[in-house]
Amino acid sequence: MAGNLPLIGVIVVNKHLKFFKHQTMKQPILALVIAAFTISITSSYAQKGKKDPKDNPKYTNYYVDVEDAIEAKEVVMEFSNGVSRLDMLKFKTKFTNNTNDFLLIEPDKFTISTDGVEHNPKEKSFILDPNEKKSKTIDLKEGENLLANEFEVTVTGFSRISLDGTPAQMEQFRLPATENVMKAGNFEVNLKNLKQETKETWARFEIKYKGDDYAIIDPSRISVLTEAGEKYANDDRKSKTILLEKGDSKTINAIFHIPAKVVDMQFAKLFVQWGECMIETKAVPFDVDESVTFELDEALTADKNK
Repeated sequence: MAGNLPLIGVIVVNKHLKFFKHQTMKQPILALVIAAFTISITSSYAQKGKKDPKDNPKYTNYYVDVEDAIEAKEVVMEFSNGVSRLDMLKFKTKFTNNTNDFLLIEPDKFTISTDGVEHNPKEKSFILDPNEKKSKTIDLKEGENLLANEFEVTVTGFSRISLDGTPAQMEQFRLPATENVMKAGNFEVNLKNLKQETKETWARFEIKYKGDDYAIIDPSRISVLTEAGEKYANDDRKSKTILLEKGDSKTINAIFHIPAKVVDMQFAKLFVQWGECMIETKAVPFDVDESVTFELDEALTADKNK
């Protein structure tokens, strides 16, 4: 028995050595695991703390001006100044009327596509006068995916309002007036002011349109007859052709100069002839149905958002 004690001691000692060695090997592994876990948590919090600059409501995308205009027979459109944020998108369009007629433009029928989402701007219709150039900002104030790298604009909603139509059969208007209001068809004429002098007669009329289409008012087509039947044109050099929609009214001037040797207008009876001053016409749609694409100006966007 006494001879076996050293052997038992060796066995016990060996067990302790193995346990010690096992624990000693586990400590570095545990330390590495803890360190990796700490780095992971720290990195996670760091990522959560870092914000995407595009989440800032003031972050703005700037786009390259569209190089090629949309050119139709009736109208030309040029596109520029595109910008967008999370809650808005807008751009400028320059319209050129190539005709001698009026053009009706309805921007609310335009379609703006951003990352697969289609939008229609809430813009009011407007009129282009004959051969007029006019710039309009098309503005989207709500919608999804507005802060896009590019967006496409498809244009529709165009009509041509011809200067040719059906003239109103308005009776001649006597000056001095025996009545102030006259009516014919969808038109009403109201004499607002009158001044008759030897050298000049000046009358101001309000013309109202009550129809469902459009009215063309051209004051230059007004003339006046003397009692002897001599005819003189409206001499208002500031007059221009006017477009009226349903319920609209406009005040126009009629100015006449008749030599005193022909008649003294201060005391004369004169008869206003309307001719084709008032014409009723229609808006006839025409197709454009083309599109342009605004592409992101990366350099300008980066510079502006510093």
